[in-house]
Amino acid sequence: MEKENSGPLGQMQVLDRALDEYESKIGLPTFNEEDGDNGVQKYLSMSREQMEKFSLEDCAQAAILLGSFSFHIQRCHNRECARAKWADSRLKGLIAGKEQQYSGSWDSQFNQAVKDDDFAKSLLKLKNYAQQRADRLTFLSTSVKNMSDLFVNLQRAKVMK
Repeated sequence: MEKENSGPLGQMQVLDRALDEYESKIGLPTFNEEDGDNGVQKYLSMSREQMEKFSLEDCAQAAILLGSFSFHIQRCHNRECARAKWADSRLKGLIAGKEQQYSGSWDSQFNQAVKDDDFAKSLLKLKNYAQQRADRLTFLSTSVKNMSDLFVNLQRAKVMK
C-alpha cells in the first residue's frame, strides 16, 4: 500500500479519495467522471425553431437535465483545480531551497531543479495536465447553465401565451 501511494499519481489518488469523502459528508452524490452526457447533447445543439416547438414539460426536462450537467461540469472543474493546486504546493515544497544551486532567473532555477528530480518532473506533469483540463472547463458550466435558463424562460413565455 505504501509503495502504491509513493508516486505523484498515487498521492493524487489519495487526495481524490479525500475529496470524494468530503463531498459525500456534505451530501453530494459520489463523484463519477463518466456521469457526463445523459442526453444533453441534443439540447446543447438544438436550433431556435426546434426549441420553440417544445411543450412546457419538454422545456422543464431540458432545463433540469442541463442544470444537472452544469453542476457536473463545475464539479469536474473544481476537481482539476484542486489537483493542480495540490501538485503545485507539493512541487514548491519539494524544490524549496534546491533551486538556489542553479543560475539564472527564478523560473530558470526552478525548472532546472525540477528537471533534476524525477518525482518533481512527475508532479509538474500532473500539475500541467490538471491545469489544462481545468482551463478547458472554465466557463463551460456557466454556458450550460445559461442554456438551462433559456429553457426555463421559454417555458415561462409559453405559460404567458
